[in-house]
Amino acid sequence: MDKNFINWAKANQDQALIANGLLEPRYATDGIGAAFVVRAALYFERAFDSGVRAAIAECLDDYTRTAPDKLTFVWHNGKAVQTFKKAKPLRELAASLSPEERFDFDYLGGKQATDASLYQFSVIGLRQRQEKMGNRGFNTLSFSWPLVDVQENPDTFVKLFFDAAKRLSAVHGHAGFAVNLSPTAVNENEPTEYWISRMMPGLDVGAPGDLATRQLKGKIKTVDWLTAINKSMLDAVGGLSTLRSELPPDWFAIGDYGTGIVIRAGELPDSGASDDEGQPPIVPPPYIILDHALRVIRADSLDALQHGTVNGGAPTYNTATSTAEWLHRFEVSEDELLGAKAGVLNTPRLTSENAIPNRV
Repeated sequence: MDKNFINWAKANQDQALIANGLLEPRYATDGIGAAFVVRAALYFERAFDSGVRAAIAECLDDYTRTAPDKLTFVWHNGKAVQTFKKAKPLRELAASLSPEERFDFDYLGGKQATDASLYQFSVIGLRQRQEKMGNRGFNTLSFSWPLVDVQENPDTFVKLFFDAAKRLSAVHGHAGFAVNLSPTAVNENEPTEYWISRMMPGLDVGAPGDLATRQLKGKIKTVDWLTAINKSMLDAVGGLSTLRSELPPDWFAIGDYGTGIVIRAGELPDSGASDDEGQPPIVPPPYIILDHALRVIRADSLDALQHGTVNGGAPTYNTATSTAEWLHRFEVSEDELLGAKAGVLNTPRLTSENAIPNRV
């Protein structure tokens, strides 16, 4: 597959599903290994708390209202997979689990329980004692839609993200293009994620739960179409007035979710894929500008975005060096930054009155 696949995926997002083990033939099996999506990821605290668990259930309720009848299976706390229709409601399970039980749920929309899917809602929650140790990082909540759904209802997706950040008092988070991987064959399909990311600098890389480490305390992994930061992070970048001076309001919207802000960079997410076949990708100008504005809180290093397979032949971001390269992908020279500021003027303005809830 090549650039033609990217064009096809944009035009047929509901079919943007990729075979299992595409770039690792020795691990190839039937089913779907990767799905090209728009995904949100939020990092938060106190997943052991009954109130927070109830808030997570509310987030799932909102998700299923906006994407009805899309979820088909659920994996829960290492137990055997269940069909979504037969599984107990998350709200009921949330009330029955103790603070010392993990709170892990992975709701999928594939034809098979092992398929990567376009629709997904996942939460990874630490036990109370794990979180209180202070060295296990954050809990994560993530959800995804196909691109066509976001194209048709971008403000609805933005509101889902904003409301989830508000309910969870999110520490930070982001949303934009990503690749969901098979829940039972993550490592085997990471080369596909890597390959797409080389053509799409605007693509997120790595499972949100795998990156909920202490390295992301006080730091964000990346800027994105939607970026959430808490008030202490906002203070670290100079406060709201400084941020406003860096982000032209016709192309960026800022909404206050109580314990932090969400920044929307443009009408739709930007992958950075080139429109001209054979030409290199174009780093999205809005992301260059936002990365510069948030540079002091953006992580410079992580252990690894991916893990890959034992003796795998296809490349992945499985080293600190390759991971750092990806983290720094939006850094440019001063001249290039000026070029990005000029370039963003050629992108669609945020015309919607509902560009962001509680705009400030």
